[in-house]
Amino acid sequence: MATRARLPVLVVLTITLAAAVSCGTCPSAPSITSLSPSSATAGGNQFLLTINGKEFRRDSVVSWNNSFRVTTFTSSRRLVATVTATDIAQPGTVLVFVFNAPEGGTTFVSGGIGLISTTACSGKSSNAVSFTINP
Repeated sequence: MATRARLPVLVVLTITLAAAVSCGTCPSAPSITSLSPSSATAGGNQFLLTINGKEFRRDSVVSWNNSFRVTTFTSSRRLVATVTATDIAQPGTVLVFVFNAPEGGTTFVSGGIGLISTTACSGKSSNAVSFTINP
């Protein structure tokens, strides 16, 4: 009786990656629609400034005359910032804007072997709104 030689079995394994982690776009910039209050009297006391708008995030910060203030996230449409008595010691006009920090970037994975593309998202600032400090 003749013995048959066993031939090795070839197994082909195909892995296809077709998952999209994100669409590769960065989030929109924040936008301020109003401030409350919109003015204060020079030499007044510390107060809470409510910033109304859209595209606010938990890590958004309020800039008061180019200095970041302690900011509390209320919703994607409202932030509250602490304005100190020192901030309003002198009459004048200051600019208020909201800054959303850069995100870690988005990654898109596709293709049979895996084509990876990364989009770095930079930080974004809102429009600047004037706040008046009355004499």
